[in-house]
Amino acid sequence: MCGISGVAGPTASAHTARIMAQAQSHRGPDGAGTWSEPGIALSHRRLKIIDLSDAAAQPMSTPDGRYTIVYNGEVYNYQELRRELKAEFRSQSDSEVVLQAYAAWGPACLERFVGMFAFAIWDSQRRVLFCARDRLGIKPFYYSLKSGHFLFASEIRGLLEAGVKAALEPGVLYDFLARDHYEHLDQTFFKGILKLPAGSWLEVGNGRPGPIRSYWDLAAESRALDIPSDPRARQERLLELCGDAVASSLRSDVPVGIMLSGGLDSATLLSLVDRKHEAPERVESFSFVFDEERYSERPYVEAMARHTGRKAHFSSLSPREFADNAQADCASQEEPFAGLPISSYARCFKLARDNGFIVLMDGTGLDEALGGYERFRPSYWADLRDSGVPADQAAAMAGVDAERAALDEIGRGQDLSVSARPECLSEDFSRACGKPPAAYDSPFPDRLRNLMHRELRHTKLPRALRFRDRLSMAVGCELRPPFLDHRLLAYAFALPASDLIQGKQSKAILRQASRLLLPENIRLAPKRSVQTPQREWLRGPLQDWARQIVDSPGFWQRGWVDRQKGLAAMEAFFRGESDNSFFIWQWINLELWARMHLDRNAPASTVIR
Repeated sequence: MCGISGVAGPTASAHTARIMAQAQSHRGPDGAGTWSEPGIALSHRRLKIIDLSDAAAQPMSTPDGRYTIVYNGEVYNYQELRRELKAEFRSQSDSEVVLQAYAAWGPACLERFVGMFAFAIWDSQRRVLFCARDRLGIKPFYYSLKSGHFLFASEIRGLLEAGVKAALEPGVLYDFLARDHYEHLDQTFFKGILKLPAGSWLEVGNGRPGPIRSYWDLAAESRALDIPSDPRARQERLLELCGDAVASSLRSDVPVGIMLSGGLDSATLLSLVDRKHEAPERVESFSFVFDEERYSERPYVEAMARHTGRKAHFSSLSPREFADNAQADCASQEEPFAGLPISSYARCFKLARDNGFIVLMDGTGLDEALGGYERFRPSYWADLRDSGVPADQAAAMAGVDAERAALDEIGRGQDLSVSARPECLSEDFSRACGKPPAAYDSPFPDRLRNLMHRELRHTKLPRALRFRDRLSMAVGCELRPPFLDHRLLAYAFALPASDLIQGKQSKAILRQASRLLLPENIRLAPKRSVQTPQREWLRGPLQDWARQIVDSPGFWQRGWVDRQKGLAAMEAFFRGESDNSFFIWQWINLELWARMHLDRNAPASTVIR
């Protein structure tokens, strides 16, 4: 886990690569290195996870000097690949395995990797730079073209440090304000700064990128699987895949901790760690809690900690701390983010690092893979209805009200409420920047799996992964999501829908499979969304703070939100006439972000915890 950066082009300089890496020093506090030759410069910031010796330092070259890599992430099956490769190894690191795998197999090496990664490899013979990103985009890879050069970095601040201008991409902003959509394209909020799409690679020659090529198709991989016809066998296979993913994710030369909520997924993770870790008592858990009882997960976390005999650590956040840290959180995230949950997680990661835990694991991915969200139910209802099941019977099977399901078939938010306020946008902004919503692919034959696929590949998961990467790396921690193993995902998407949703029970197959792992009160507890007191805080102790930022000349002068409509909506929220607080945070966050980047038009690389 590290920060990578580089520049390819006729006058690429080591100095440029080095200052880009320095802007990301929080990602790699354990070492730094730069390598260059005419036409290429690569730089690296190191966080020591596997092979703590200097032999694993980067940039790293093959013994013959042909290939040189800068690499960020973990390929969990590196030991198996190492045994398969016929190569001379000088370290015990997974980064050297990735380098030698590319030397042996070229781009086809990507299909063999299990894990999370973003890397660039320079081929001095062909004089091309090969850039790749893992299947889900767990690890970031940003790039930009400037003066005939290709620049890349793990974080946007690296590109800004190299002189890329901090200008607004208005179409992305419109999608965010009008639809609460972001992280769903290869664009960012910064004009001219792009993301290499998840599950893809490209080659750069003479500073010019070639076509982007995809190497992973979840639907095709899923269709190729043979799924057991017996329900118990399907449950056992799911648990086996989950266990294998956890076991490989435990490979580390530094302490491993667990980000634990009170939900089924992280409880399953923790129980599997007990089965797979050689010394499970060394694995401690970290959770954030709120003083407000209705939003606190503490009772559920403590129950799981007691069940496993695990030492549990808790972090908390007050309204004042949230406001005081909002600017720093904005700096670490680089682009607009989801508000109070992100700030809460940030303190939790810092607590883990302060306690000596450098690698952390969490249960991300099972809700998207196993139909865990309430908003998936209307789509399942529609699939049943279209297959000939009577509407009322389909509603019972999907655990919904038939009339409500018909209205909410496409889903909206976690609680099916509308989070954005497009009616408050200024007419000039909407006219100039408005565009049709993105068209998502539908690779599956049913609505349910297409919606799950959309959230996994395009909407909810990509932004959650960005949040978590920045939060963990801001304090020099590596976060691993074992349940995003692509083999597990392919299996989950091949399961019959009736394994996922059974009446009011979500992720039914996991609840049934975990009967030997978890106590009944955790295994059968209904799905709880991760709620926070953001609404109460913004309406109560933080109301003046919110009003001061939003109702400021700078915010209205940007021309994004109509002042009269915006003030009316904000004051109605403060009076208790609406409950969804996201649009208030959205406007606060945008103003803080704009002050940092658009007003100063300069990098904010120093504003990091």
